Amino acid sequence: MAILKLSKQLYVSPQLTEQDAQVAAKLGIQTVICNRPDGEENNQPSAEQVQQWLSAQGITAFEHLPVVAPDITAADVAAFQNLLQQTDKPVLAYCRTGTRSSLLWAYHQVQNNMSVAAAKAAAAKAGIDLSNFDASLQAAAGHTSA
Repeated sequence: MAILKLSKQLYVSPQLTEQDAQVAAKLGIQTVICNRPDGEENNQPSAEQVQQWLSAQGITAFEHLPVVAPDITAADVAAFQNLLQQTDKPVLAYCRTGTRSSLLWAYHQVQNNMSVAAAKAAAAKAGIDLSNFDASLQAAAGHTSA
């Protein structure tokens, strides 16, 4: 599993494990945002379980903002951005693969004049492919609903 830097103060990751909590602590992560609904897959650790692993490593700021990629709304993007602004940094956001967390970030970026290509390139650098979301990112860039 990899915890990869998406932007200056934001890391993204697939589903966290107990060992990942140790890595996050070594990286100096201050806040973790879970973008994954509980019970999405069999054997998936709950947000509460991940929060316990993180807390044992000294990371006590944890937020649960579950989303489903095709159904991400402008309100979800705004809530994610508010968490990024209001929490201690650096922040680690995770979901099943890291895509949803990256997508929440990318929607906000393109709504604020980053090109879709630049947002996709930043995600690609972190190992996340947002090409399946090109149309919705283009729509977000035009300031329509995400």
